[in-house]
Amino acid sequence: MEVYLTRRSDPEHIRKGVFRSGRVAGTKETIKKRKHTMTTATIENDTRKEKAEARKAIREAAKHQKRVEEVKAQPELKSLTITIEWRKSRTWGMNPYATGEAITKDGLRLVGAAKSSGCGYCKRSTVIADLFNQFLRHKLYDQKVISGLCKSKPYGIRLREVGKNWLSYFEGGIGEGCYRQISEAIGGTWECVAHTDSVEVYQYKEIKK
Repeated sequence: MEVYLTRRSDPEHIRKGVFRSGRVAGTKETIKKRKHTMTTATIENDTRKEKAEARKAIREAAKHQKRVEEVKAQPELKSLTITIEWRKSRTWGMNPYATGEAITKDGLRLVGAAKSSGCGYCKRSTVIADLFNQFLRHKLYDQKVISGLCKSKPYGIRLREVGKNWLSYFEGGIGEGCYRQISEAIGGTWECVAHTDSVEVYQYKEIKK
């Protein structure tokens, strides 16, 4: 401990070898200890934050990988028939209610549904995209398909960017006509097989290899 020469007229805290600096008061050794403790606490706090962020990143990566595996597990299809019924809404005009009937290569029949409302975008292609994502999203994780998309990718297919935790997907709101090129890019064909004032039927067929 350092010794300070003081006079009787000096304030009591100076005669005792004590001084004040901002809110920290005490001997020089005490202040050094306090600063050391505060620095150590800051480092420990930063370390805890880094570890927490690392654990969160690991959980997010595991969650994303699980979703990818679920998509890859979608059964391969022979065809997907999409029936769109247009119903009038008092608020949004005509809205599409779609049903998707998928036939797997094993002959199983799977059914999905999609609907859309609002205005200012293509509602028809939005429900088509929804059903494509329900039944054909696995195509966007097929290495052969991805290789072709790297050379020429049609408008309406979004492939996951490196480092991002979202899945590749088919886009809606782009116009039904885009799904002809999209279908060809993933190994199939697309056509409108029926059309009335209130009902439309479209079909995706896998090209036989």
